[in-house]
Amino acid sequence: MSGVAVFRPTGVTAGFHADVRTDPDDGTGLVHAGEQWTPARFRIAPHTHPVWEFYLQMHGESTWQAGGELFALRPGHLLGVGPGVPHHMRDESSRHNHFCFAAVDLSPALVRHPDLAADWRGQPPAVHRAGSDALAETFRQIGRELTAVRRHGTTGLLLAVDRLVLEVSRQLRDTHPVPTLASHPAVAAAKNLLDRDSARRWTLDELSRAIGLAPGYLARLFAQEVGMTPHRYLNERRVVQARHLLASGDLPVTSIAFEVGFGSSQHFARVFRQLTGRTPREHRRAARPRVQDQALASRNGK
Repeated sequence: MSGVAVFRPTGVTAGFHADVRTDPDDGTGLVHAGEQWTPARFRIAPHTHPVWEFYLQMHGESTWQAGGELFALRPGHLLGVGPGVPHHMRDESSRHNHFCFAAVDLSPALVRHPDLAADWRGQPPAVHRAGSDALAETFRQIGRELTAVRRHGTTGLLLAVDRLVLEVSRQLRDTHPVPTLASHPAVAAAKNLLDRDSARRWTLDELSRAIGLAPGYLARLFAQEVGMTPHRYLNERRVVQARHLLASGDLPVTSIAFEVGFGSSQHFARVFRQLTGRTPREHRRAARPRVQDQALASRNGK
């Protein structure tokens, strides 16, 4: 990898975009990648890429147009857009939008793993898959390799890109994956609501009405299947978002508290410490050195 230019695009609340200047001998195939939080009604103008681009909706909702079709993305949805296909993000209704993305030349990975090549033949201009939550860690590994100086950085990035290509290849053919563990439909629906709008001030009564179950029954069922109460699950989702905003953005702690759904900065700080063992400011100080020096700079050969 000959160099990486990391920056924060105009209009983005937090996060980064990394352009990769790849040495052909490295063979990662990665062109660019990033993770971003955007405000309501954020748009991405029509554009194309010479390679496949993959977009994973982490939180919130967005609407994309690609290859003449509209795609409504919810948390855990993956959109893949083929080379040369015009695409853009339309106006979105979601108050919060958080997504990861990566543009990859598949050729190096398919040379290394020729058994994957058949999965990419005959694909439409754009593919849309739900149930792609497991890809979040792969995207974040790519982000870590790009934004932090680490030993064996090129090898780490190569493995992360290969993993991304592998997992997307599986999803292309497995359009209706069978879960290994059955989940009660009401619990799945409750988790989906909390994931989609974790900043909302949910009460158990409101969640129960939306699902159509008695509050006590939903609470017991949820705890039995998920291992925690809906309230605890909601707070964990909020803290996950807050950790990324603290590490990669400039928003004050109080603003982040309200942004992710807490009613006060004091409540946010208390819950954050309970779940992470650190205060929000301690987390920001510990995490910021990994990314702050990369915000508007390039690094070579790392």
